Amino acid sequence: MVEITAESILQCRVNSLTSPPPVVSTSSAFDPGSLSNATLSNANLTATRTSTSTGGAASTSYRSSGKYYFEFIVGASHGSTDFVGVMASSYGYFFAVNGNTGTGVGVWLGSGSIVSNGGPSGSLGASAAASGSVIGAAFDGDNERIWFRLNGGNWNGSGTANPATNTGGVAYPVAAMAPAVAFSPYGSPTAGDNITANLGASAFSGAVPFGFTAGWPP
Repeated sequence: MVEITAESILQCRVNSLTSPPPVVSTSSAFDPGSLSNATLSNANLTATRTSTSTGGAASTSYRSSGKYYFEFIVGASHGSTDFVGVMASSYGYFFAVNGNTGTGVGVWLGSGSIVSNGGPSGSLGASAAASGSVIGAAFDGDNERIWFRLNGGNWNGSGTANPATNTGGVAYPVAAMAPAVAFSPYGSPTAGDNITANLGASAFSGAVPFGFTAGWPP
């Protein structure tokens, strides 16, 4: 017979809150077949633009459910609406950098604006275009919400937003989504600009929210 005490219950609660998040055994990467005016390197995790025209890359894996945390690391970004986020296969890079209505949600690096389904949905509070900037993303496919943060700052630019409690998330149209980057023709686009996706292949810069899986599975 197992004795259940208040102390054992408390310890279980503590363990559940302090245990490390689950980690994907194998992480996704960008799909070579998704490329437009871009090349891949670094085990298909770094997308580099090859022209000043619109282009980009998307993950090999699309998800409509589950909770996943991943990051984008800016190598160089000069397009004013260079985009990092998630999009449906039907969305397209042109829609992403122009803010057209469609099934995608992400951050415009130049301004730090969060755009969803063609409209403004918040801001990170600062530009995210500087080299070395890390944009964390918490994707909640079960509740159709997503959160972004810059260099470990506030989620969606708000001190009260929290993916662990499903608070302050940006809604997006229901669809299977994949992590993606899109290069903008606006501003001062420069061939060689590049963005890396960390989909779980290496340690994250920021803490993974409670209840989320570390990485994006293939």
